[in-house]
Amino acid sequence: MNLDMETGSIVVIIAVLVFYLRMILIQRQRARRIRFERQVYAASAAKARKKGKAPPPPPAAPNYSLLSPHPRDRIIGITGVVLILAGVFLYSALNPWQAAADYWWVALSAGIVLFSWLFQPGAGRAAA
Repeated sequence: MNLDMETGSIVVIIAVLVFYLRMILIQRQRARRIRFERQVYAASAAKARKKGKAPPPPPAAPNYSLLSPHPRDRIIGITGVVLILAGVFLYSALNPWQAAADYWWVALSAGIVLFSWLFQPGAGRAAA
């Protein structure tokens, strides 16, 4: 079995793995936050029942957004999309600059990593 991969492909694969690892970490943090909010509500409801009061109403369904609320992060993410498109263009046969065609993977992998900035683990709840 001959795995003849060039450096650019390996770097792009690593950039994609970093992107997905970041998405997994964001999802786990979000699940942990939801679990914590449910535990806090359950504890306050149990205290209210012990005192004979009506338990507080359950909190509204969480409305989470993975997109960062900061304009700077959105600009970085959009720059990442532009770099991804530039990397695809450099790799395509339509590219008139053959000197830059060998470095398509630089733009593509940098674009993938910058695009991950659009998604923030601390973004929390979306504005209602």
